[in-house]
Amino acid sequence: MAAAPICITCNIERTLVSIQPTRNRHDVWQYECPTCRSIFRLVTRRASLESDDAAFENPPLRAGTR
Repeated sequence: MAAAPICITCNIERTLVSIQPTRNRHDVWQYECPTCRSIFRLVTRRASLESDDAAFENPPLRAGTR
């Protein structure tokens, strides 16, 4: 994400308060306005790790199989 969301009431940038993991590789990012204290929650897809991608592309070989 390039920039934090803007509060529609105060017209200032919100502050990132927390990131909570959820199911199915998603996170909930919670932003708070420093002036009016309103909360904005944004659900984003979690960035995949290189090790996750490699496991699917190149599964480990088992001993004794060809």
